[in-house]
Amino acid sequence: MFKRWALNIVTLLVLMSFSLGLTAATLAIKIEGVSKDQVENIRSMLSLAPLEGKEIASLSRVRYLYAKADDEIHKALQPFGLYRPKISSQFVEESDHWLAHFKIEPGELLPIGFLDIQLKGEALQDDAFNSVLLRTPLRTGSPLVHGVYEGLKKQLRSLAAERGYYQGEFTEHRVEVDLLSYQARITLHYDSGPRFRIGDIVFTDSPLADDFLMRYVPFKRGDPVQNKSLLNLQEALVDSDYFQQVEVRPRWDKATEADVPIEVMLNAQKRTKYSAGFGYGTDTGARMTLGMTRRWVNKRGHQFNTQLRASQIRSNLAAEYVIPGLRPQQDRYAVNLSLNEEHSDNVDNSNLYLGTSWQKQQGRWRQVAALGWQQEEFKIGNETTQSTFLIPRISFSTVSTQDRLNVKNGYRLTLQALGGADQLLSDTNFIQLKFGAKTVHSIASKWRVLGRIDVGTTFVDDFDKLPVSQRFFAGGDSSVRGYEYQSLSPKDADGEIMGGQNLLVGSLEIDYRFKGNWGVAAFIDSGSAFKDIQANLSTGVGVGLRWFSPIGPVRIDIAVPQSGDKNGIRLHLNLGPDL
Repeated sequence: MFKRWALNIVTLLVLMSFSLGLTAATLAIKIEGVSKDQVENIRSMLSLAPLEGKEIASLSRVRYLYAKADDEIHKALQPFGLYRPKISSQFVEESDHWLAHFKIEPGELLPIGFLDIQLKGEALQDDAFNSVLLRTPLRTGSPLVHGVYEGLKKQLRSLAAERGYYQGEFTEHRVEVDLLSYQARITLHYDSGPRFRIGDIVFTDSPLADDFLMRYVPFKRGDPVQNKSLLNLQEALVDSDYFQQVEVRPRWDKATEADVPIEVMLNAQKRTKYSAGFGYGTDTGARMTLGMTRRWVNKRGHQFNTQLRASQIRSNLAAEYVIPGLRPQQDRYAVNLSLNEEHSDNVDNSNLYLGTSWQKQQGRWRQVAALGWQQEEFKIGNETTQSTFLIPRISFSTVSTQDRLNVKNGYRLTLQALGGADQLLSDTNFIQLKFGAKTVHSIASKWRVLGRIDVGTTFVDDFDKLPVSQRFFAGGDSSVRGYEYQSLSPKDADGEIMGGQNLLVGSLEIDYRFKGNWGVAAFIDSGSAFKDIQANLSTGVGVGLRWFSPIGPVRIDIAVPQSGDKNGIRLHLNLGPDL
């Protein structure tokens, strides 16, 4: 009796130790001989895969799933055209885990022996469909890859939806595999049906006239229904700022034969928008902005904007009346009135400006042509001068970046030409050319390089009559850091800043985002405004702290001048997008 009881105890202990050893073992899977994509597909179909890396609770269950692996691997390789793989497998116990090891010889790819692709309906005359069929890699004799076959089907469906074949369908679509002859047979017949066309274009109630809204429409009655065109109309109306919600949809329930009415559902914005802002910059001191926008003045979509910008140094009151052009999303006309004053240690002036402008968006480039009458009173030293000019101006500008508030890579370019003639309401003849460029380039995930250059030159008969607003100055937050705002300029006999005919400013900066939205920067700026062709450039170097806020980077810079007062250290604070 005692011996039987002792034998049972020993047997129980052995079973417990075996169970504890098994529980501690884990499963590992190793697959060799096929590509990375094929391995991923095999793992997605292996019943064993979810158990990998986990402790084995039931060895018999694992062995059962391992026995299914051969069939699962065969099925996983078939989408790649591999129907005769050779698989050798082992399931062995190693030091601390069980290993399911699969060595695979992929074998010969299954060729396409028969291919029947047919296109029916109006799409037969559509070059876009014929181009897709010409480019497809499905060919007699080429390997069967199921992803290519399914990709062609997806392309045909997407193209049909994009180009207005809304009754298109596959009348036959099948892939047959003959393992005896080791060939595939593909049959793919697509009937597009009729191509639907634009019918009546109907706008729901809005504060704007229908004939004005039609200027935004990039298609006309009788054009094919295309998703891209409908989305372009929706985006253009949203971007117009007249509407807070726009939906453009074909009314299939009201289609007559192949003509489909297009309904544009509009939900208008509030007619008047008010804005306010407060900030601080070392160039301007404390500043405030108040604005009012009348989104539409009348049913023709005319707009009115007025804005007051006030700071310790500069103040501006501006009003603008905007008239949309024939293509409102691309061109517009405006009448502008502004009162400007600037009173700093180096510049003292006030001017009145009245002008008209035409703005056109040509691809990525914004083009502006303007003509303005300007009357200005400015003070240089102890002498006060009044000037009157009629100034034509033309400018081209572009900004390229994915996100202007968080720039990884991008650039900004600006070109401008303006002038005046003493025979056309101007006090003297002058021509001025300006060029500005800035680039941002990421060299790693946390490092960026920023470069900037500003160049300007003026040809003028009598420089003393040229208003301060048309003279060049350098120094300050967005110019040469380390120097006071607009302090780099030629001086008169009394040592008073007088502005220059020419400008050359360059900057190179590198920043590093060390944690979240915080970064540090190091920079060197150099430049000046000057009268003659020989420039005496001033250079500033420094370091800065960056906070990449939701409304753009906040920059705090400490800069040291390398000429003039070399012992001076200036603090610069600035807020705004990099481009």
